[in-house]
Amino acid sequence: MVVAIEGIITKKEPTFIVLKCASGLSYGVFISLFCSAKLQSNEKCELLITQIIKEDSNRFYGFLDKNEQKMFEMLLKVNGVGASTAMAVCSSLDVNSFYQALSTCDESLLKKVPGIGAKTAKRIIIELSDNKKNLENISNEKNEALAALISLGFKQDKILNILRDCTGTNTSDLIKEALKKLA
Repeated sequence: MVVAIEGIITKKEPTFIVLKCASGLSYGVFISLFCSAKLQSNEKCELLITQIIKEDSNRFYGFLDKNEQKMFEMLLKVNGVGASTAMAVCSSLDVNSFYQALSTCDESLLKKVPGIGAKTAKRIIIELSDNKKNLENISNEKNEALAALISLGFKQDKILNILRDCTGTNTSDLIKEALKKLA
């Protein structure tokens, strides 16, 4: 699994760049318009990567901002939202506007994104608003512990209930404490 790529931008289009790494390999990476505005050709950069492997393709989606990457990955979990639509949201709405649309159930803001109609906007709000409420009030360390515990196969709701009672101050202490309570 690729999590980040560092290299020099050898080709830049509005939503796609080619990064040439020191090893000589070049990678094609899809990016949002917000990310594109911050990058220049022939400049060295490091992008956080979400890799999507399908039967007929292996694509990289790059982000300068971890929160934008989280937003993209959340959108991918919504039924009927693919990578192209999720990237269109990332190109049209900044992270704060997106979370505000979720918390206020503002379908009209989501419908302004190309490729999102009324049904998809409703689905995004319904499926992600509960997720947003659960995650917005926990610290960064607890968020990292949550991700680690989910990757171990535990259910998010159960983990969130346990993490609320955990007293650890760093990610590893929180994970250890939560694992004891989950066992």
